[in-house]
Amino acid sequence: MVTAKPKGKYTYADYAATPEGERWELIDGALYHMAAAPNTKHHDVSDNTGDLVKAVIQPQRLGRVYRAPFALMLSGTNTVEPDLMYVSAARQHIITNRGCEGIPDLVVEILSPSNSANDLAVKRELYARYGIPEYWILDPVGETVLALTEPVINDGIGEYTAEARHQIGDTLTTDRIPGLSIAVADIFADPW
Repeated sequence: MVTAKPKGKYTYADYAATPEGERWELIDGALYHMAAAPNTKHHDVSDNTGDLVKAVIQPQRLGRVYRAPFALMLSGTNTVEPDLMYVSAARQHIITNRGCEGIPDLVVEILSPSNSANDLAVKRELYARYGIPEYWILDPVGETVLALTEPVINDGIGEYTAEARHQIGDTLTTDRIPGLSIAVADIFADPW
């Protein structure tokens, strides 16, 4: 379960001072304590997705994949830890010792029972507001991928204007990673 710290306007300094070994996220100045460690299926989906992307990007040195916990600092009051991020080689300057200090090319979140509302609504709006060009939401239960692109801001609210839902039998591609073509079934495959 995601729980919020008492009301206040928190900053990156507060986020950085959270207890080591605990996962926290800072969204619009509010600190959120993330649920306990993700379940096995969550880890498998994260590993599968990261490995499938890395298999394409590493030989060509197109960029890097970063896995949680790895901070994505969008502003002084917005620091989150997506399950996966892809940063192209052309944007490697946004990677620092603190994490990713800029807009990655792709963000991936994996739904868990304790955080699905957060990933489907709160982070969706946040990522669109900051112009993250592509956001994938992976659903291990439904075995689907929601690919969101074309972020815009309307009346201060971020939203994605294009979305595509992919399921088992479909192939996932992205303009962000040339040559990437992933069978959705491979994302959700049992590694055993």
